[in-house]
Amino acid sequence: MDSYSLRHGIIRSCGCLRQEASAHRIRQNYNTKKFIGDPNGFKDKLGNPVQMVYVGKRNKSGVVGVSFDKNIQRWRVRMVYKGEFKLNGVFENFTDAVTARKKAEQKYLKY
Repeated sequence: MDSYSLRHGIIRSCGCLRQEASAHRIRQNYNTKKFIGDPNGFKDKLGNPVQMVYVGKRNKSGVVGVSFDKNIQRWRVRMVYKGEFKLNGVFENFTDAVTARKKAEQKYLKY
């Protein structure tokens, strides 16, 4: 972002408005608010980050880290652990993709 865009009304914020709105939403969410300050609040019983092991509402494959890439017509498998890609692969077969993800989970998560 450059200052010209901000000064001339092309954009409305340097990014601070989005940050403030996000902080406000977090403070209003009861489930998030009750875990603020608790380092284990967003982990499952085994200590794994919740977002890595539970299927979200937007997940269409039904398996965490497995999605269909329409551009290449293949199943894409990803897993980030401690900020690094541990798995980033492409498979023709859904079953092979799920198997690769499960193996990576067993290797890096505490299963």
